[in-house]
Amino acid sequence: MAAPEPDAGPEPQADLVERAEDHPTRLPAELRKRRGAWFTPLELAAPTAARALRPLLGPAAATAQLRIVDPAVGGGVFLLAAAQLLMEAGFEPAAAAACLHGRDVDAEASKLAAAAVARQCRADQTAAAAIGERVRAGCGLHELEPGSFDCVLTNPPWETLHGDTDGPSDRTALRTRFVHQGRGKLFTYRLFVERAFQLLRPGGRLGLIVPASLWFDREAEPLRRLLLSQCRWEWLFGFENRASVFAIDRRFRFGAIVAEKGGSTERVQVAFGRTELAEWAAPVPPHVDYTVAELRALSPGSGAFVEVESRTDLEVMRTMAEHGEPLLGPRGAFTWQQGDFNMTTARGSFLDRAAAEAAGYRCGADAVWRRDGHPDLLPLYQGAMIGELHANAGAHAGGSGHHTRWVPPASPAALQPAYLVDAECWRQGAGTRSPVRLVHRALSNATNERTTIATLLPDQPTGNSLGVLQPRAGLTLPVRSSAATAAVLASLPFDWALRQRLGGTNLNGFVLADCVLPRLPDDVAIELARLCLRLCAVLPWHASLWHAARSEGWGEPPQPVTDAAARDAITTRIDVLVGRAFGLDVAAVQWLTRGCDGAAGARSGSPAKGFWRVERDRPPARRRPLRWRAAAADRSFTDT
Repeated sequence: MAAPEPDAGPEPQADLVERAEDHPTRLPAELRKRRGAWFTPLELAAPTAARALRPLLGPAAATAQLRIVDPAVGGGVFLLAAAQLLMEAGFEPAAAAACLHGRDVDAEASKLAAAAVARQCRADQTAAAAIGERVRAGCGLHELEPGSFDCVLTNPPWETLHGDTDGPSDRTALRTRFVHQGRGKLFTYRLFVERAFQLLRPGGRLGLIVPASLWFDREAEPLRRLLLSQCRWEWLFGFENRASVFAIDRRFRFGAIVAEKGGSTERVQVAFGRTELAEWAAPVPPHVDYTVAELRALSPGSGAFVEVESRTDLEVMRTMAEHGEPLLGPRGAFTWQQGDFNMTTARGSFLDRAAAEAAGYRCGADAVWRRDGHPDLLPLYQGAMIGELHANAGAHAGGSGHHTRWVPPASPAALQPAYLVDAECWRQGAGTRSPVRLVHRALSNATNERTTIATLLPDQPTGNSLGVLQPRAGLTLPVRSSAATAAVLASLPFDWALRQRLGGTNLNGFVLADCVLPRLPDDVAIELARLCLRLCAVLPWHASLWHAARSEGWGEPPQPVTDAAARDAITTRIDVLVGRAFGLDVAAVQWLTRGCDGAAGARSGSPAKGFWRVERDRPPARRRPLRWRAAAADRSFTDT
């Protein structure tokens, strides 16, 4: 691209940014996705650059030989922001330009970036050529000298590696050079986070835009540890893309991180779920001080940040952790697996239920499909079939895969799975399983009406859209533990805590590993287990659940509850018992249920992950969160 004429006035920065942002729209769609080419708006880049760079711009900054680099430069918006900051600090335009370096695999983008910097710094043709040597096409992962930069500013690609850079030998080479990447796939943004650390001198600073998985994903844990133990990690400011900052899904979440290489971190200033870029540009952005001690206490296994919205959220989480014990892990009461059958790889192990019925199979009162002269078949439970402490909430109405349709059952006992499996093969393994199965939906979201959908099942097979919690071997009362834990998982207190830490949509063992169960006295555990059975064991084929409870000595004669008002009373009792076991006082319950008394369908000032969605079609006083609030404050209720 030709250099600007020396006497041409500086092109307005907004025009330069517009040109940079327009460039990826001219790329073929597939190439754009593969490169993760979502160029950064100045409104996001400028405050990120300012927080990273300004501490390096002291009184003598204008005479310093600073080296600033964007290793995935794109259209150059971070370098433009840096140039502006340098000139505001007293750098002459030519001196500011001399500080700036960049690389990008997209040759056209790097030329645009170099030309934009030349315009910004009013470079003549000779100076523009020098800028073009420092800001040029190349790979920021492989070029540039480690330890030679004062500041790294970038929004790296957000994709997995593809094409020529994704061969087995290249992946091996990258894992040799980048040792904080976790297992599994290599993600470009993770490589660039580690690369930024490598490029910095001691005391150097970084300002990066990254996907939200950096702060919650299992495989990003080594990077979090690097930033916490070998840097002073200052900012983690998270956004949700509701304002379409990037031309991708509006639910996508990303954030700005700022850190200084060297030392270690005591606290990080965090914010999550923000939607307005102006908040990040404010002199003091809204945030919560999140200490490393709190991070370790709340996420001892994963090191994932719990996405709290306030200091009070952190304090409530700490209270619950102090009153809790691990759900999973070496000291936990349960192990976890994602179903018994993978719905793709094990497709040959199950039969289409509608086809089996067309061939003459019929479901009996014990939920076994029988046909004279043929093997018995059992229902294969999937996530859509269960509800909250309810074992038959969805009936298969047709379709498969992403086109599966589920509807409410025609009657409470009308069991209508999509698939059936061979009963004899399943029964042969009964000795390795508990007679009671604690299951939950494996797909969820922190902004659903409920995040945890869990129930008890008899010994029935499951697909991988259900997570299965199996009592650990040697547990004294495994059935009681399963029933009481099902009640805890279905409670509002547990649901609230899980919502804070669920960053994606996969509710798996990694997420649950940092969750805690309240320490329950025997009388409370028995009451919760009995209440759970009354809600879960309501169908003809649930007799085995009642029998298993009696065999452990705590069961009662079957008392299934199907009346809606009676079930409401039981769920409220469960919320009170679990909340009290977690150490939540009346003020904490009021905090967790704030904003739930608005008009139907209205958020009413509740937090993004609040319970304002729960039963919002009911009058406020009858909604579950407000029933819990009222009961928690009623001593006559809580003392019974």
